[in-house]
Amino acid sequence: MKRAEFVEKRGAMAKNSILELIDLLDSDDLPTRFFAEMCLRDATNT
Repeated sequence: MKRAEFVEKRGAMAKNSILELIDLLDSDDLPTRFFAEMCLRDATNT
């Protein structure tokens, strides 16, 4: 994944609510779980 793609995907994922991000942690898709966890940590300052 190129840097621009990473930034775009992270930005798109960050628009989800905390509850939506928590739900995405259960995804079978590893990249989705990765970005959901990253954005959830950003959203909760952990």
